[in-house]
Amino acid sequence: MPRYQEIALSLEKEISHAYQAGQYLPPEQRLAERYQVNRHTLRRAIDELVLKGWLLRQQGKGVMVLSKPVRYPLHSGSKFTDNLLSAGAKPNSRLLSFIRTNANQWVAKGLGVELASPVIQLKTLRFIDQVPISIVFHHLRLGEHEAHLSQYQQGSLHSFLKQHCNIELRRQQTVVGAQLPNNEDQACLQIDASNPLLTLQTVNVDQQQQAFEFSISHIRAELVELSLEHPL
Repeated sequence: MPRYQEIALSLEKEISHAYQAGQYLPPEQRLAERYQVNRHTLRRAIDELVLKGWLLRQQGKGVMVLSKPVRYPLHSGSKFTDNLLSAGAKPNSRLLSFIRTNANQWVAKGLGVELASPVIQLKTLRFIDQVPISIVFHHLRLGEHEAHLSQYQQGSLHSFLKQHCNIELRRQQTVVGAQLPNNEDQACLQIDASNPLLTLQTVNVDQQQQAFEFSISHIRAELVELSLEHPL
């Protein structure tokens, strides 16, 4: 790996743990001395993070931190809101739509229902510190909980289900992929067509270990990094 990329990775980790948006990195000369490279190599490393949208060069001021990726652990009990609160972020979710629809092949497989079976679909927009980071398409089985869900507007959907429907969900399976944003992604997430997205297809089960929710998430890849945990 080229030296400037090694430095970029090191700076990326440092930004994640030691900086907040709006703070400035040390002067380039000091960073070059720390990494024992010339300023040209150091600038190439910084350029890597500028291209990712995490840093901004300001004439006469230096290099400012714009944002940093939030680490999101993936395990059976991981929850969007709880994980990000513990990381010091301010997460929120807002309902965009609530409809009944027919299960396509992916939803049917995820929920273990017949193709074209009626299911509930909620579309939510998730934020970190008021910045939109993901669109989530939640597909749920039909049941008495539908009446309660019609009252949901914002916040953690899983907490709402637990509080109002006595349904507690746990992650059973997640498939991670990537894609470029479509028109809806670009409009909701305030990005352009070149911004890559992480995609998560997740099956969540209820207390009886029955598939209850199949969700599809489109996540801004420059703002979130996934941490896969492997228990011993």
